[in-house]
Amino acid sequence: MEETLFVLLNRLGDNMYAAIFAAMLLTGIGVPFPGELTLGFSGYLLFIGRVELIPTVAATALGDLVGALLGFGVGFFSRSAIVTRYLGFLMPSAAKLAAVNTWLKKYGALAVVVGRLLPVIRGAIPVPAGFFHMNSKKYIISTILSSVIWCSALIYAGFSLGYNWQGITELGSQLGLAAGGVAFAVLTAYLIYKYANKSREK
Repeated sequence: MEETLFVLLNRLGDNMYAAIFAAMLLTGIGVPFPGELTLGFSGYLLFIGRVELIPTVAATALGDLVGALLGFGVGFFSRSAIVTRYLGFLMPSAAKLAAVNTWLKKYGALAVVVGRLLPVIRGAIPVPAGFFHMNSKKYIISTILSSVIWCSALIYAGFSLGYNWQGITELGSQLGLAAGGVAFAVLTAYLIYKYANKSREK
C-alpha cells in the first residue's frame, strides 16, 4: 500500500495537493492508511521543491480535519441502517468504544487533542467521539488544533530528514509523545487557570 501511495503521489504533478488531502482524509476517518508516511513524504516533497510549505500544511491538516469530522459523523449516525450496512467496518469493538468513552468523559476536549497527537491512538478517536455524542463545538476546535500540530510537526520532520524521510515512522512516535506532552501541559495549565478564576469570583 505504501509503495502504491508514493508512486501515485509522484505521478500526480499539479494535483499533488489534492492527493495529499485525500490521503490524509482517509487517515482522519480512521482507515488504516499510512498517515505518518504521507506526512513524511510531504515533507520530502517540500525538501526537493515539489510543493510549497503553506499549501502543504493546509492540504494535510484540512484533509485530516475533514476525515475526522466524517469519522465523527459515522459514529454519530452509527445506529442508522445506512451507516451500519455500508460503514460498519469503521466501528471499533465494544471494548474500544468503552475505553475511549471513559477517556472522553474524564478529560473531554483534552483527550481529543492529546489522543490525536499519538500514532495509532489518533485514528481511534473520531468514531467513538461521535458515537457518544461529544459536544461538536469542542470536538471541532480540539481536532483543528491537533491536526495543525500533528501535520506541521511531521512535515517538518520529513523535510529535516530529506532523502532519509522514511525514518519518519520511528521519529513519528517520539514527536507525537512530545507534542502530546506539550499540549497536555498547556491545556492543564489553562484549566487550572480557569478554575482558579472561578474560585476567586465566588
